Amino acid sequence: MTATSLPPAGKPLSTGRRREVEAQAGGVKRNIAFLSALVAALISMGAYSAGLAARGVYPFGDIPRATNDLRHQYVPFHTHLWDLLHGNAQGDLLFNWQSGYGVGFLGDFFTYLGNPFSLLAGLLPREHAELSVYLVSLCSIGLAAALMTVYLGRLRPGSPWLRSLIAVGYAVCGWGVTEGTIVPMWTWGLVAIPMLGIAADWCLTGRRWVLGSLLFALCWYANFYTAAMATMATALVFLVRLLLADTDWRTRGRALWRAATMTGTGLLLAAPAILVCALANKRAQPTELYVVSVKTDPLTFLSMLIPGTHPITPAPNVYAGVLVLLLVLTLPFQSKVHVRERLAWLSLIVLTGLSFVFVPTAKLWQGGALPHGAPFRESFVFSGMLAMAAWICLAHMPRPRALLGGAGLLALLVAATYDYPAVNRHALKGVLIGGAVTAVLLLFYARGLRRPLRIGVMLLLAFSVFAGTTYTVYGNAVANDPRRRGPSRPQTMTELGRSAQEALDAHRNWPATRADAGPGIFVTNNDAILVGGQGGSYYSSYVSVETATALRGLGLGQGMGGRHLWPANDPVLRALLGVGTVLEPAGADGVTVRTLPAPPLVTLRANGSDQAYGAPEGSVWARRQAALGAKVYTVPPLTRVGAPAAPAPAPGKGFPLTKGTGEGPESWATFTGKCTPGARAFVYAPDLNATARAEGTGRRDSFSARPPAVSAPIKELGKAGADGRFTFSVRTPKDGQVLPPDALGCLDQAAFDAAVTGLKSGGATDVTAGGHSVEARLPKGSTGTAVLATTASPGWMCSVDGGTSRAPISYQGLLGIPLGSGGADRVSCSYTPEGLRPGLGAAAAGLLLIAGVMVGARRRSRRR
Repeated sequence: MTATSLPPAGKPLSTGRRREVEAQAGGVKRNIAFLSALVAALISMGAYSAGLAARGVYPFGDIPRATNDLRHQYVPFHTHLWDLLHGNAQGDLLFNWQSGYGVGFLGDFFTYLGNPFSLLAGLLPREHAELSVYLVSLCSIGLAAALMTVYLGRLRPGSPWLRSLIAVGYAVCGWGVTEGTIVPMWTWGLVAIPMLGIAADWCLTGRRWVLGSLLFALCWYANFYTAAMATMATALVFLVRLLLADTDWRTRGRALWRAATMTGTGLLLAAPAILVCALANKRAQPTELYVVSVKTDPLTFLSMLIPGTHPITPAPNVYAGVLVLLLVLTLPFQSKVHVRERLAWLSLIVLTGLSFVFVPTAKLWQGGALPHGAPFRESFVFSGMLAMAAWICLAHMPRPRALLGGAGLLALLVAATYDYPAVNRHALKGVLIGGAVTAVLLLFYARGLRRPLRIGVMLLLAFSVFAGTTYTVYGNAVANDPRRRGPSRPQTMTELGRSAQEALDAHRNWPATRADAGPGIFVTNNDAILVGGQGGSYYSSYVSVETATALRGLGLGQGMGGRHLWPANDPVLRALLGVGTVLEPAGADGVTVRTLPAPPLVTLRANGSDQAYGAPEGSVWARRQAALGAKVYTVPPLTRVGAPAAPAPAPGKGFPLTKGTGEGPESWATFTGKCTPGARAFVYAPDLNATARAEGTGRRDSFSARPPAVSAPIKELGKAGADGRFTFSVRTPKDGQVLPPDALGCLDQAAFDAAVTGLKSGGATDVTAGGHSVEARLPKGSTGTAVLATTASPGWMCSVDGGTSRAPISYQGLLGIPLGSGGADRVSCSYTPEGLRPGLGAAAAGLLLIAGVMVGARRRSRRR
């Protein structure tokens, strides 16, 4: 008898032989399960890529991107990760010197780069960082499909090949291709649902507690934002399974205890990411003033179940493929599934959908506050629940009558929503053809055909899923909307970016002074990170309120309510921030470098030098002079002249403006003020949406403020005449605008040059910048306050001459270190993100807990 043959009928197997046969059978099942998961991954990744390729979207084409494509702000983060991995970054994992004039980075890393597939950026050439962003999404989709295939088998046994097709619909769901892949780190949420589901299943079976805890920690490290949503969804599904389980309440209690302790231990292990990000979010510049509503029309919500839909107004992107949709609609008619189980799953889906559109529960999904962007970021959990319910239906192989009932509901859904804006013609064509083909193939498969025919029908069903998914990606609004296309090359990856980087490399003077890519060069939020400077252009959800407030108070322009910082564009702010090299545009695709007589990164201020020097108290001019320690501005009272006539404003109030059109005098409001002859005239109106024009020269500039989201920076309009008079006009496109009474500031260039010279001569003689630290040698016996040209954000600790470390002070928003009266020769500062130390302590406690459990398990095993 061969090793794989069975004994003659009637002859019993020996115990050893029985175990051998059972092991062989188990090995075959595992191999089939692995292959089915692999097939799901390949189909999902292939369909997603094929859809993009058919549309000609990067990396399969060169469709140009729009200037405000959100996806591109994450390409620079991945290039910064490349620099970190290769030791080329200015900063380290804790701090980033290349953005926002110095900002914390660990929260950004966990939020934007925590997805393990982000590490692929380090394996590719730096100039192909945008390809690594595409691979983050692609690999996450594939892993999600594979894990969902495995997890569905834990819900209910059945054909692994059918499970894999349902998993494809989930992995390439509406949320994934319209929101998840736009913000690539979110795509780990697709992975987290089945991964946490597998861990929860181990709680039901009483196995692998340690591994489950590690999976929980991995999901929270990879992206805590989507992991929180996935954890809530997993808890809901776990409770449904617990209630449906055919067991006693004591067993249910033990499973619940295992789940609670597994989750708690996983959260302890992930505490560094959770606490750092939570405290950074608490400190972040608030954006509640312009959040998006979660109210959605019921039929609009239902229309989003149709594959290929994309809402015109905000609505959850919840579709998960035609196969999943048909099976979910078949579940109410599926008599093979117990009524109690059908009611449980359908109730879970309905209640979850309703929770998205009620503000209290929507805030719960979003972590306590509605976002200022896409309002339904939790939609992927709904797609996961649809896939689970679809498998519950298919695992019992519905009868033809049930399938026809589901097809009828699908037809009814299309009839009720076909004229809704979200349901485009492409989506209608796909659901009608795909639904008919899928229903027919399932009817054939359910008839109990012979094995070859069943395999043929299965292959046709797999092809229909692949084709339908490709068609959905191809026609989805993601491909049609230029703001949401693939990660095509940002400007820093083009000839302009290479020229900028070479220019800055040739004039690098860090850390003595900063180099900044000035405004007018890069249009994407974070492109300036990549060219090697230490400038201001920066977007992050974690821009602290201290940083945003300090820089706005000094006249810096900002977007997204202060979470998008712009580079400085005037000489005084550049001097305060130690900017010695500035990139400026030259022609269509070129740059030029201008050097400035900047003070060093660390300068000194005498005691009592932080005063307004005659500028209106609380004005930007007063704050700047106090920060500079010198009088450099004249702030003349403004007088309105010419038509249309208007009364003078009340004290402290601005000049009201009315809407103007055209170039006639009646469209412009004209103002004049008396400056020092030849002084440079600057206007600061952070909330103004208007065009300003200097009279005489005709020089124009625009103030494009949209409060509270966008505040305009200081603008230079020209020079005062020989008599010191400066006159300018303002035209606004809408009523209700106000010009501040202290909008005009006149810069005395000679006084400013003298102030800069004084800061240079009395500043640090040598500055050393580490990854998250600064050390500066001062002139011997220095007193007063040392000012580091970065904002006084939380996390800094400083010492003088190696003494006790203390928190610095805010010196007009900048980081100030009091030197005392005894004289100092050296200051040093170090940055540690808030929450890192307690987070590491909690993670250590989690590791000790796991070690204790493993030791206890080993001892019990030995005793047995």
